[in-house]
Amino acid sequence: MQTIMKPVTHEEFRAMEFSEEEEKAYIFELIDGEIVAKNHPTATHQSVLAELHLLLGSHVKANKLGKVFFAPFGVVPEPNTDVQPDLFVVLDANLPKLQEDGFFGAPDLVIEIISPSSIKLDRNTKFKLYERTGVAEYWIVDTKHQSIEVYGRQGSGYDLVAFAVEKGAIESGVLAGLSVDITTVFA
Repeated sequence: MQTIMKPVTHEEFRAMEFSEEEEKAYIFELIDGEIVAKNHPTATHQSVLAELHLLLGSHVKANKLGKVFFAPFGVVPEPNTDVQPDLFVVLDANLPKLQEDGFFGAPDLVIEIISPSSIKLDRNTKFKLYERTGVAEYWIVDTKHQSIEVYGRQGSGYDLVAFAVEKGAIESGVLAGLSVDITTVFA
């Protein structure tokens, strides 16, 4: 990987070339001008992602609310950040910020599926990033504990607005009428 001493913009980040070995081992994101390497997802991660995409995608499409995207597709909420949320929703009002090479702004809803190697990144760094840049709702999905935490915007920050573990359902404040049965997600 190239050694960079100054903060990197998303344009510089996208122009970088990583070695084949680096790309086999990691997924790269840019957060606050720093390159972050993440491990590739597990089978459990991908299974949960597929279920969530199916549930949210069906709801968004049936209600003509906007579009649902999943990684790898870049979100650039500010000039020195280029992340790939596991899943994100863009409502119709924000679709003008969508371009062929990424979404340039704050999505309406972001979902990150945590793994042992991404706990600090998803619970701290990305939590603060999404909160700061105006993401209306942030879900943290924990495959180990089979839980979903929903954080909704309260003023300038987030509050925990829904939580389910092993059984029960969560509802979205952004996607009216959406209720997700946690047993379906982790089946």
